[in-house]
Amino acid sequence: MKKVLKEKKGASKVKEGKASGSKREISFSKRKTKRIASFLVFGIMFVSLLFNVIHFSKVQTIRNTVQASYDEIEQQVKGAGRHSLLETPLLIHYSTDFIREYFEIPADEEERNARKDRLKHYFVSGFDVNSLEDMSEFIGSRSVQSIDLMDIRSTDTDEVQVQYLVTYQVIEQLEEEKEVVTTEVDKDGEEKEVTQTVLEEIEKSTDYQVEVIIPVVTDGEGFAVTRHLTLLSSDIKSVIQYEPLALKGEDLTSQQQEALSPFLRDFLTSFGQSDEKLAFMASVDRGLLDKVYEDHSIVESVRQNGVYSIRLHVNYREEQTSLTSRYFYEIHMKEENGRFFVESIH
Repeated sequence: MKKVLKEKKGASKVKEGKASGSKREISFSKRKTKRIASFLVFGIMFVSLLFNVIHFSKVQTIRNTVQASYDEIEQQVKGAGRHSLLETPLLIHYSTDFIREYFEIPADEEERNARKDRLKHYFVSGFDVNSLEDMSEFIGSRSVQSIDLMDIRSTDTDEVQVQYLVTYQVIEQLEEEKEVVTTEVDKDGEEKEVTQTVLEEIEKSTDYQVEVIIPVVTDGEGFAVTRHLTLLSSDIKSVIQYEPLALKGEDLTSQQQEALSPFLRDFLTSFGQSDEKLAFMASVDRGLLDKVYEDHSIVESVRQNGVYSIRLHVNYREEQTSLTSRYFYEIHMKEENGRFFVESIH
């Protein structure tokens, strides 16, 4: 019996050993699980934070891009507004008014000062209008005779250059030496001539014609001149070889041209006076006035599809004068029932 009991006790120890090992395994699994859970929680938090940072960066980038695009569009709109304003008739009106104000110089001192005050409103802020001219010794006036727009040019900046041809007149009061001969009686009672030099005030008038460039900028609402004007001399003449396009059609013979001459003579006579016969010979509203037909010469003549096309020189004399001038015309006309009729003349 004792032996059996010992064996039972041994078995009990084995079971206790197995139970103790199981507890260690369970304890180890709990610690491992907690550690993994902690890593997962921190990992999720880190990923979430990272996602938020990336999302915020993307949103901010998008906002910056949108704002930059908006600013660019706004600047383009403003620039387009400024550019379009520089292409409107308002610019011509403004610059023409400025040119007239600039070139008109009154003789009266108070009126000159008033002119300077008006000119201040044409220039950019801070411009010294006193530097425009020196009139300390100028006794007289300057007046505009004519103002002709020549060109409007854009520059690389927001500035536009407006070019004018200005004709003006300067009237100046001058003193001129003049010899005056007088007769005096000397102490002996004899008359003798005496020559004296005196200063005589005269008015001198001079006409000028200049080309000027006005540099103008705009803020989208108005205009301003940026600096002093520029004087220049443009050469807009050029040597050009030019051959006009030939009329389309079959060339007329000299006999055919001669057959047209009586009608052309009658038509050009009526055309020069706009008389009552013109309506029966041409489809034109009116002709010329006070032009007396002298003669004509055909330069080119063709016929195509029943239409005569004629280029010619016409000599017209000014009525009541002996001045004759040559002009060029192109005439298109048809023949119906043996009669000619002009469809157009230019």
